Amino acid sequence: MPVVSLVGYTNVGKSSLMNALCGPSVAEADMLFATLDPTSRKLVLPSGMAVLLVDTVGFVSRLPHNLVEAFKSTLEEAAWSDVIVRVADAGDAQREEQLAVTDEVLDGLDCADIPRLTVYNKCDKPGALSFDPDILLTSAKTGYGLDKLLAKLDETLSDRVHTIRILLPYDKLGLAAPMRERGSVQLEEYREDGLYLEGIVKTEDLHCFEGYLV
Repeated sequence: MPVVSLVGYTNVGKSSLMNALCGPSVAEADMLFATLDPTSRKLVLPSGMAVLLVDTVGFVSRLPHNLVEAFKSTLEEAAWSDVIVRVADAGDAQREEQLAVTDEVLDGLDCADIPRLTVYNKCDKPGALSFDPDILLTSAKTGYGLDKLLAKLDETLSDRVHTIRILLPYDKLGLAAPMRERGSVQLEEYREDGLYLEGIVKTEDLHCFEGYLV
């Protein structure tokens, strides 16, 4: 499935946001390093597209060099994402500095070509500043803004992945590899005239299926 990674400073509510979107099962707490291992959950977007939502380990600025490298290693899965969601605390006066730290780490992980969305979470907190209506404001606690976030993910992924239906002759089954390895197969049927597949493929793999679309 397409991969969406939640990335950001520790304690900005990434785990709470994942639970609000996918249903509770990820441990969450108002403390540093509440999530110490990346966690993945299935999320179905409004279009019906299923994605893998990854809650990455949070990090802090001004870490000793050896710990910075350790945190980078926990974020390596971000380099395989189709979309990266940068999460910040809407009520934290240092949120822009924290987002800069997030970008600095991501830029060192070969993520430059991956679309990034910025979400200001915890907008229900007292003292949270108001933002431009076009900015993604969310509250994992109240559910505010989650619908806009899901719609924005759908919009962003529409340029990255496509849902297709193909019928492959039995002597061309190897052509299914990009869908199996880099996308996802949602339906597979062996028919008299070939193998019918429905699934999601990355935009750069679409050319592999020319002539077999149904």
